[in-house]
Amino acid sequence: MINTRSQDIADLKDVEFHIVGCGAIGSSVAMQLVRLGANNFYTYDFDKVEVPNIGVSQYVETDIGKPKVQALINHMKSINPNIRIEGTIGKFQTYDGSKEGILILGLDSMKARRDIVEMLVKCPYKPKIVIDGRMGAEHYQQYIYNNITMSQYDKNWYSDDESDPEPCTRKATSYCSNMSGSFISNSIKNIVMKQPYFKEIIFNFSTLILDKKKLVS
Repeated sequence: MINTRSQDIADLKDVEFHIVGCGAIGSSVAMQLVRLGANNFYTYDFDKVEVPNIGVSQYVETDIGKPKVQALINHMKSINPNIRIEGTIGKFQTYDGSKEGILILGLDSMKARRDIVEMLVKCPYKPKIVIDGRMGAEHYQQYIYNNITMSQYDKNWYSDDESDPEPCTRKATSYCSNMSGSFISNSIKNIVMKQPYFKEIIFNFSTLILDKKKLVS
């Protein structure tokens, strides 16, 4: 077991995390959760590490060409080799995890996000919490759903044509991914400890203006 302050913050070792998308947001929150003492992971991504990923994600030059899932597992295990983790190199197809699980959406495509939510609501059971983190070039949006439904999700969904045209892989946004992962990790800590958390967060990285909505206590 790694030496971590997680016992003073939140006990995450028995929580099951499903991280869909191992890019900027997914890789950042995965590394933070390991450092917080989380122990059970399922990761999903069909893509490989490319040069632009180095500036914004948790990967290094020697990861280029490797599947993101495998590269991320290697980095996570370098922090704690005893974590239980199952990586899927491919698209997220179905949810067969714990009813108390937490699923994190960190995909680039808004359509892909909605397709996954549409699939989740049809599953015999679904994760208790879904956290949808969306990062643009200079802003971040986060939505948390408890026992998600399509009507809930569609209130905050927009098409890829309406999303930020600036790619989140732009090097200038490298600090944004770490902050985005921190927002998710902090929300998870509050949820697990049954502390108040905000269901909606909108943060502008350039102005440092934070808009929080719908406090859950």
